[in-house]
Amino acid sequence: MYNLRLLRNLLPSTGHAHPRWLASQHKRRPQPGSLPPDRLEQLRSDLFERRQELSGAEWAEVRQSLVDGYKHINGHNVDAVILGVCSGPSQLALAKNYVEFLRSRGSKPNAATLGRLLRVYNAAYHERPLSEAEQAEILQICQSLQAEHETLDATSCENVIHGLVATSGDDWHRGLPLLEMMKVTSAPSVAAYSALAEKAFNVETPDQQLAWRLLEEMATARKPPKCEVYLALLNRLANETAQLPAQLSRLLHFLERHEVLVSQRVAVRLQELSSQVPHLLEARATNLGALGKCQSCQQHLQPVAISDDEFRRLSECFLERVLIRRDVFQRSTPEEVARFKRFVEKTAPYDCVIDGLNVAYSTGTKKTPQQLAKLVATVVRHFRDQDKRVLVLGREHMRNWSKQAMHYVHSNASLFLTNNLSHDDPFLLYATLRSGQETDFFSRDLMRTHAFHLGPELKPVFRRWQQEHQFSLVTQTQTGQIIVKEPIRHRLCVHKVADTWHVPYCEQYTLHPTDSFEVPANWLCLKLNQQTGATKAKGKTRR
Repeated sequence: MYNLRLLRNLLPSTGHAHPRWLASQHKRRPQPGSLPPDRLEQLRSDLFERRQELSGAEWAEVRQSLVDGYKHINGHNVDAVILGVCSGPSQLALAKNYVEFLRSRGSKPNAATLGRLLRVYNAAYHERPLSEAEQAEILQICQSLQAEHETLDATSCENVIHGLVATSGDDWHRGLPLLEMMKVTSAPSVAAYSALAEKAFNVETPDQQLAWRLLEEMATARKPPKCEVYLALLNRLANETAQLPAQLSRLLHFLERHEVLVSQRVAVRLQELSSQVPHLLEARATNLGALGKCQSCQQHLQPVAISDDEFRRLSECFLERVLIRRDVFQRSTPEEVARFKRFVEKTAPYDCVIDGLNVAYSTGTKKTPQQLAKLVATVVRHFRDQDKRVLVLGREHMRNWSKQAMHYVHSNASLFLTNNLSHDDPFLLYATLRSGQETDFFSRDLMRTHAFHLGPELKPVFRRWQQEHQFSLVTQTQTGQIIVKEPIRHRLCVHKVADTWHVPYCEQYTLHPTDSFEVPANWLCLKLNQQTGATKAKGKTRR
């Protein structure tokens, strides 16, 4: 038996003050299994990772110590917390041992506890094949959860999906209605989508149509697929090389269309695949030189500029889908929009449109009105020194700022002030687009919402136009000089130059990738070769 005295040392007791981390947790209730990282990780490493089972007395001690020692752990969630701690792929036996302990004392594990157990099964499934008995246990748990509740909450749906995909046969298809059930109360999670898409690529007879549909749904909803989905496809193609050119081309076009940045794990797998089938795929790590020149193939990356036709469609749709949307009028009025349009018709075209308030507060909000006005004037001077025609957008309260600085702005630029509640961005973008293909704008705003409302077809066009034309303020030096970030003129996402693909990648997958226009540090230079008759025959024999 494990030393219970050591166990008590790992966990706080009711006779001592709570750990300091609790002091900041009273406002936000933490999720079970995620708190507190210091003590629970110690419990995992010093106890759970060393054992395949614990005695009833040991489990009772763990359970009671957690309930007594932590404010946010109670009799209702403690079981899910414990299974959240012993959630590694090698801890399935221990997790099952705990559930058996609960049943032995007459306690029925709740949905959260069984859901956590399903996630442990899934973790084990990704490390080794599950036995028929283990798969039967999964199906029994899933069936019991669905039998007890006609409609499952989103978290339970996700847990059941993770259980079902860990089984063989066709039972995993039962996760698809659960994905639709999640949509009733919330948007399905990346984890739920990815688990089903990965399985669709992984099964003996892959359901590629379903996998690609799920990928498209995820990307459209701005949910980046997890690495495992791409790896499942690449592993499939490693064994079915006849499909490699078509399927890999489809993947690359998908990544380009949705501007998805894959992780290093995926990049490494692509390089491994190129070593395995060099007659079909060449993939080399590369760096970018000046002006976006690939150091591997010596080609320059594609310019980010959009075509005249794309610009025309973007300009026409912007007014309909963004400027006159209802929430714009909630913060403005039709009269103000009409007044602004008349102003633009009278004073356009401009070379640069500046978001005055965004510029003023870009180096901090605790500035005097005089400092704010002076910074706007400095940015105006930056463009006037280049003989640029400038429009500055601002708010009515800016009239109360420094008279001298605002007089310079008014004398050297067109100035339009909206009411103090208006959104500036729609006005800024309208004036920029109305002025033509060569006009730039100055703002630190990433314009995510406006890009989204343009729809999936025009969003990538807008993003490319934005990347080419957006200037922003980096900082202002102590001497008053400004450092301006200029646009990057080459593409930053997956794209093809001649017959060669360039694939940027990041070190680790992230659920919330940045929308900022930064040049990725890591790239692959990748070339797909068409199969000859001989290589097609070779691909078939591999299968």
